[in-house]
Amino acid sequence: MASKSLMIICPLLLALVFSGNFACNAARVMFEDSPKEEHPTFPKLELPPLPEFPKPEFPPLPEIPHEFPKLEFPPLPEIPHDFPKPEFPHFPEIPHELPKPEFPPLPEIPHELPKPEFPEIPHLQPEESHHP
Repeated sequence: MASKSLMIICPLLLALVFSGNFACNAARVMFEDSPKEEHPTFPKLELPPLPEFPKPEFPPLPEIPHEFPKLEFPPLPEIPHDFPKPEFPHFPEIPHELPKPEFPPLPEIPHELPKPEFPEIPHLQPEESHHP
């Protein structure tokens, strides 16, 4: 059985859903049926002419050389091409065929298991009804 608060909130949720749907439809119908107003046209504004400002005078820029001087780097150290081979410890050889482990034999399971004995349950008799 539903709780009392659930019984109260279900109609409220349904009312909220339907009222939102009706309000949306009403707003759409009002917008479609309302007379369309044309936007008023405004006259073009004429701005006064800008005064002529004097051009600023800047000092001349220095000339940039097209060829830059080559930078001198110190010579790189020489790296030997033949590196000494590192020494690794000798590992023993691994045999390809490993010995099979020995497991103890599994006990034999009989195919016919003894049936467990359960106590008998007395049959329940239906009670006589006292109602006529």
